[in-house]
Amino acid sequence: MKIGGLLILPVCLIFFYVIPVYAQDAQLLDVTIDEVNGDIEMMLPNTFDWIPIPEESGNTFSEGTQIRTGPFSSVTLVLAESSVILVDSLTYLTVEQFFMSGNVVTTRINLIIGSIVSTLDDGTKFENDYQIITPSLTETLNSGEIKKVVSGAMYKDSVRTGPREGADVGGGEAGGYKKGPSAGQRARANAQKRESSSPQGN
Repeated sequence: MKIGGLLILPVCLIFFYVIPVYAQDAQLLDVTIDEVNGDIEMMLPNTFDWIPIPEESGNTFSEGTQIRTGPFSSVTLVLAESSVILVDSLTYLTVEQFFMSGNVVTTRINLIIGSIVSTLDDGTKFENDYQIITPSLTETLNSGEIKKVVSGAMYKDSVRTGPREGADVGGGEAGGYKKGPSAGQRARANAQKRESSSPQGN
């Protein structure tokens, strides 16, 4: 099409949804929810509703789950019993990938807005391929490191407030969300182990 002697070419925007391709021996891992403080919501894979996270620790979810925190709220996530993520208030993230293939655990955290503090234990029995992705940078987390990553500005949406006990999280195991205190107990035991083994006086 010509306008005033100029040739205008139509522009087509094509969006691709990339479906992760896993090796045959890949095993999807669970993320454990621990130490819920305040108003936290999550959106399970293949759903479109935000649901409140119950206050009790030990519940788990799979990759593809989105997490967002309200004002003065935080949540601790435990990954593979070797990595801990402290999600700060007013943060919005997605656990894009979390699986093991062979002896390598692959972790991809998409931090859209807010801040997190991530730790990765040293001396684990498996290797880690761990990245925190933001709109402006990609940060790699190596064994024995603690990193704080901040992304963007405050988002406009607000999480729902209200009682957490007996909240209907929906989906059950079919939705990628499983309840069980054993994972939370392991998370706390690992945290205590890290504290007892850390050097004193530094």
